[in-house]
Amino acid sequence: MEKRVTYLKSLLLMQTAMWRRRWTSHSDFFLLLMTFFSFRLASVWFMRPGGYIRDYTDLIYYQARASWQDFGFLPYRDYWSEYPPLFAWFSVWIDALAQRLPLWDDERLWYAVFFGAAMTLAETATFICLYALARRLHRVNALRAAWLYAGLFLPVYLLSGWFDAAPVMTIFLTLTILLYFPSPGGALLAGAVAGVGAAWKLVPLAALAAAPLTRLRRHEVALAAFAAAAVLLGVYAYAYLLGPTMTLASLRSLVERSGWSTVYALADGFTRLGAVVGDPFDPGAKVGLYEASVPQGAIWLGWLSVGAVMFFLVWRRQQTASSESRDAVVIAFAALTYVVLLLAYPAWNPQYALYLLPFLVLVWPSARGLIYALALSALTLAEHPIYFNLIGPNDYSPAFQQLIEVDYTRILWLIVLLRTGVLAMVAVDLGWMLLRPTSRSRRWAPVLASAAMAMALLWNIPNFLKAYTAGRLVTTPLRTAILTIDAMEGRTPVIFADLTLARRMRPLLKAPEQVIVAGGLPGRFEPIPVLAERQEPFVFVRKGAEGSEISTYLEERNLCPQRRQAEGVELWFCNGADLVPLAKFAEGVELIGARLPEQIQNPLHATLLWHAETVIAQDYTVFFHIVNADGAIVGQWDQPPDAGETPTISWMPGAIFDDNYRIPLQQAALRRPIRLLVGMYDPNTGRRLPVLHAVLPFADDAVEVKVYP
Repeated sequence: MEKRVTYLKSLLLMQTAMWRRRWTSHSDFFLLLMTFFSFRLASVWFMRPGGYIRDYTDLIYYQARASWQDFGFLPYRDYWSEYPPLFAWFSVWIDALAQRLPLWDDERLWYAVFFGAAMTLAETATFICLYALARRLHRVNALRAAWLYAGLFLPVYLLSGWFDAAPVMTIFLTLTILLYFPSPGGALLAGAVAGVGAAWKLVPLAALAAAPLTRLRRHEVALAAFAAAAVLLGVYAYAYLLGPTMTLASLRSLVERSGWSTVYALADGFTRLGAVVGDPFDPGAKVGLYEASVPQGAIWLGWLSVGAVMFFLVWRRQQTASSESRDAVVIAFAALTYVVLLLAYPAWNPQYALYLLPFLVLVWPSARGLIYALALSALTLAEHPIYFNLIGPNDYSPAFQQLIEVDYTRILWLIVLLRTGVLAMVAVDLGWMLLRPTSRSRRWAPVLASAAMAMALLWNIPNFLKAYTAGRLVTTPLRTAILTIDAMEGRTPVIFADLTLARRMRPLLKAPEQVIVAGGLPGRFEPIPVLAERQEPFVFVRKGAEGSEISTYLEERNLCPQRRQAEGVELWFCNGADLVPLAKFAEGVELIGARLPEQIQNPLHATLLWHAETVIAQDYTVFFHIVNADGAIVGQWDQPPDAGETPTISWMPGAIFDDNYRIPLQQAALRRPIRLLVGMYDPNTGRRLPVLHAVLPFADDAVEVKVYP
């Protein structure tokens, strides 16, 4: 008995000493690991889902689908999913878990927290595998690879809105097992892990492409492939038993979906944010957003051929490589595999960067890898959420999209081309490293490429701001009031009592320096008394009951006799300020402004501002003719005001209405000077509404609002 106790004590002391040595040799990593895990978990708990620009994540759609279980609908049984079965079932389980708690004000909270916590565990497992692989590749610099990855923002951002941390975990776990356990058992386990990952998202299967380059024998590589296929087929077989029709529809959705946000999609003319569409309860629903003309099959074949050639060349070199360099080749080739997949795939989403970021700092735990990672992260965030949310073309209604006066798709082209260039450069760098491992002649390349990318983005900041401003002007309900103020001659001061209203309108005005905010304290009216004393004209802007004290002050002194309504905004013209119309028509119709591009454009965007002095007894149609030097019409659009939404018979006296046009032109016939003619006519008789007076040239009851010499 004493001998047994002594033996156990000795064993315990040995184990304690072993763990103490391990802690000592990896203590810095364990400290970093604790910080890594706590930071990411806290971000899931305490950061607003989707970030502060807008709640733009796929989590909204995940939860919406999962909540259908309340109706008795389950994925792969009652509806198809564009994702493999394990994720669909996981999402349903998370939703069921979240329903056990009372809802918070934002009903997404508990689903987001539980979902993000699970993804944090997956991300932590990836982090541990990253460090373990870095120990085999770099030894001294292993910790550097870990803290470089820990400091990247994009993986943290993706935790609370996408599920790709889980399949990424299986990729790195597969590679760790392949390198640390080169045996039949290790091959089976690695294949099983890859199969589980593929049942979440198919891409983890590609990790096995590097298996023949490891120390595994051929039958062990085949064993890994068999295990992966068995797990994946087993999952789909179970799904098929639950619902054969929806399982087959789900597989079809993986093949038939169209691309987005890549050079292939842009070449097809698709410039919107992508998604898999179609009724999930309809197994025959169309899942593509458009009919692709770019031969995607040929593109896949071309890239896979490149990958196959690289594999053959690397495999030949691997036969004579040392065991130390063999591990580096395996990781580099796995990284190259995923770069090739990202270059070949017709679609791009922000979470796809997560499949490459760990590889970049693992292969190059230096400025090189960090520059690549930061460049890819910057371009990903520039597209999602900056381009698609701040500039917002995907969120505009078709009517709004017709009004945007700038070609914002050029910005998307820039981002996509730069991102594709970064991916291509990483692929070339990896290929060069695999084929010429001793060469050090290209270390400057990523620095120069990133500098060029940064310069291109900085150079296009004015385009970003212009597109953003154009989008805000199109969508704001204050648009009519803003255009009316812009139509005034000179730089008449514009007074606001509502600070929020002033801040909303000021950046969108052509002359923001016009804006003055009055009041601020009870009984304070500055600078209105000074302007009144000088008899200086000004415009007072109010909305609703805001500024009632200043309104009373102005009314008591009868300073603002003329008032106009512009979509809920009141414009008071004070101290002799007036809105001089461009033209006065019969029946009290006034054209008070025309917003037109400085240079002729095709299509031509135009906005007309109309005002009614009296009630109009008849509906009139507006004609907008674009005439060349020969007098021929090269562009024309006739419509009731606001495309029929605000017919003239509905105009209230004193109200201002905006009327928008997007007119295609006959480009070949644009012989200058080009004249823009506007007027109204009775659609029943064709008789034009007479022009009574105009500050612009007019003839035949048509006002010449612009000439392009």
